Amino acid sequence: MPLITDYQQVKEMYQEAAELGVGLPVFCCEDRETLEAILASALEMGQQIGVEDLPIIPAWTARYPPRGQMTLLTACGDPVLGTRLMFSDLAAFCSERSPYAKLRVMPHLDHGFPWLDGDIMEDFVGEFASVMCDASKQPFDENLRLTAEYVEKVGGQVVVEGAAAEILEAGSDGLSNKLTTAEQAVRFVHATGVDIVVPNVGTEHRATAEQVSYRSDCAREISAAVGNILCLHGASSVGPNDLARLPQDGFVKINIYTTLAVYGGQAVARQVLSNLANIFTEQQFKEYLAQGILGEAAGSPAYGENTPPLGPKLKGVANPGRRDAWFRAVCDRCKEFLVTFNYERYAG
Repeated sequence: MPLITDYQQVKEMYQEAAELGVGLPVFCCEDRETLEAILASALEMGQQIGVEDLPIIPAWTARYPPRGQMTLLTACGDPVLGTRLMFSDLAAFCSERSPYAKLRVMPHLDHGFPWLDGDIMEDFVGEFASVMCDASKQPFDENLRLTAEYVEKVGGQVVVEGAAAEILEAGSDGLSNKLTTAEQAVRFVHATGVDIVVPNVGTEHRATAEQVSYRSDCAREISAAVGNILCLHGASSVGPNDLARLPQDGFVKINIYTTLAVYGGQAVARQVLSNLANIFTEQQFKEYLAQGILGEAAGSPAYGENTPPLGPKLKGVANPGRRDAWFRAVCDRCKEFLVTFNYERYAG
């Protein structure tokens, strides 16, 4: 199935999710392995519940200062090239002979700053299903102006998400994490014309549930005032019990990234550790032993996936093993969120 980018179709898919009580996770990525893992999670979930065309939202940032994902996709760091490559990969993954061909894929640009990412926000508008116009770092009235200006340019072409308040990074010293009121959310939606709104309900980017507190009551007040058009940022700071209630609190869209990187990165580390004797030469191994970095067990044929004799082997040094470790861990983590956010309801 071609990517779902028609404005009305995308709106209908969000409406469908809201009516079913489903939260649509927006999985951010900055590499092909994660992109495919996101699609694979929907494919596998669909196979489990007997639905072959589940909706799924892969996303990425462009030049977003805390994590400009399209500047990280390639070694040269060109965000426009990165964006082109992501769409190229998506076109292949969604092509007729791909296992992911029947999924309803809605690509999203996250945290587009109009003053940094204007070229990508406008030049690629027809290829995205949705774009986050993030002017939340500006004073509220300027945020309103910039967001409304973008909606006026692209309205009816792409679903626009706007941030009624800034969601802080964890550890933002000296900054106050001010909650969004229902009145502010109503004013923001009416003044800008956005389709989806990001309120601040206590979460922070890259924080944990031990560091901050998600305010369900605040979310419910806002959704009662503007409808089930809320998007949550900072999902890593929401505890398991609160995660499950996000759809009923009015969130139709939930952004997720940090946990995918953690699960994927740890899986790769475990894969490398289990192959150390298939990666290093005997001399290198001895040097690491002498430095106390490695222990004798790491070079044993009985440890991990080691195979004698000790020394570099393609299965240890080439990328596919690490790719597959990352892919499997991220896919499984994404599926956990699909279950949490009620994807089984698509089975009717």
